Amino acid sequence: MENENFKECQRWKKQSDYDFELAKSLISKEFSISCFLFQQAAEKSIVSYLILKGTDKVWGSSISDLSEDCLAIDPTFDFLKSYGPILDKYLYSTRYPSFTISGSPFEIFDKSDAEKAKELSEEVIKFCDEKIKEII
Repeated sequence: MENENFKECQRWKKQSDYDFELAKSLISKEFSISCFLFQQAAEKSIVSYLILKGTDKVWGSSISDLSEDCLAIDPTFDFLKSYGPILDKYLYSTRYPSFTISGSPFEIFDKSDAEKAKELSEEVIKFCDEKIKEII
């Protein structure tokens, strides 16, 4: 394992942890933002794994797209294909009114959305943490 990859992996992992904790602190009052932050935490956890594995260019924020990159390395990331579309809906629609049919994101998302985002994000992060521990 290259030292630079490990350092960069740790930077992404720390940001993932921060985003997750911030999302948890907002979950009971800021549903759309907490959904977005849970998506971001999962994304950054996946990116930390890809960086540690030496992936040259990690591009994009879509869990669905990043899962394809992971699958090329490790087929056990297959479960991400079902989580991707759910978490990815929180990437833009939680922040931009143009991504919703009506209303503003803060009016549309509710506690059940935030709880679902937390549950899925937590599973992704736990899985990535286990995969990283297998490497280091």
